[in-house]
This record gives sequence, structure tokens and C-alpha cells, in this order.
Amino acid sequence: MKETLKRIKADVILSAVLCVVLGVVLIVWSDETISAICMLLAFGLVVMGVVNLIGYFASHRLTSFNGMLGLILVLVGIWLFARPEYIAMIIPIVIGVMLAVHGIKMAFETKANGYEKWWSPLVLGIISLALGIICIVNAFGVVSLAMKFIGVALIYDGISDLWIVSRTAKAAKAMKQEADALDVDY
Repeated sequence: MKETLKRIKADVILSAVLCVVLGVVLIVWSDETISAICMLLAFGLVVMGVVNLIGYFASHRLTSFNGMLGLILVLVGIWLFARPEYIAMIIPIVIGVMLAVHGIKMAFETKANGYEKWWSPLVLGIISLALGIICIVNAFGVVSLAMKFIGVALIYDGISDLWIVSRTAKAAKAMKQEADALDVDY
């Protein structure tokens, strides 16, 4: 159990640090980051499509679905290379949904785990929910401005996660010390 909690804590800390780093990257290099994400996604789709097509033609045991899927992936990948703005419009929506859900989820998890001051993560979660909704609503605005806002929201999410982890770890340590103090021989 103790190892599982340490692993979860490490995962949350790593995720929070990555959110902060990605947020800074989006603020500083928003246009370049979006272009890179779109190109990587388009390239990945083309590669997956080509792999499916090669597998279809190399092995007659595969169904025609594999060939059609490969062709569709290649065509969508090429289309995204030509029109990356479509992916750029979806990114704020995806990140906004993730921010909204993540903030509230962390608040309810801290309450479910017995953290007495669960209302403070709830306040942080409500702020994350609001930032997520703003990301979703602003998705069809100016893309570079939306990415800068998403960068700020990700930095906030990472910092609030680090704060929640530190408070939860402190509360868990205090509970362990109380339990150890009560578990002595008389």
C-alpha cells in the first residue's frame, strides 16, 4: 500500500511538472508548438496508414477493412498536412475538457481519502473547471492567443496539483504519526 501511494504521488508530481513545462512552452512558442503538434499528428497518421496498407498487401489473410483503414489514415494525414488549422481548433477543446474534469476529480479524490480541508482543493478544482470552460469556449478564437491562455491554465493546473499533493502528503504524515503514537505498549 505504501509503495502504491508513493508511486501515485510520483505520478501526480511528474504530471504536474509536465503541465507547467508545457504551459511555459505554449506561452513562449505557441505558434511553433501548435504547428509541431499538427505536423506530428499528421505524420503519425500517414505512417499508421502506410503500415496498414503494407500489412494488407503483404498478407492476404488480412481483411479489406485493414486496407480501407490504411487508405483513410493516409488521406486524413495528408489532409492534416495541408490544413493543420483544423487540429489547432480541436486542441483547446480537448485540453479544456481535461482541465475541467481533472480539477474537480482531484477535489473529490482528496475528500474521499479523508482530507479534512477538502474544500481547498475543491476551490482550486472550481477554478480549473472555469479555466477549462474558457478554453472550450475560446477554441474558435485567435489560435495563438488561445494557446497562450491554455499555457497559463496548464501552469495553474500543475502548480495547484503540486500544492494539493503537498497538503495531502502532509495530512497523511500527520495521520501516520497519530496512529503510531496510539499504537504503543502500555
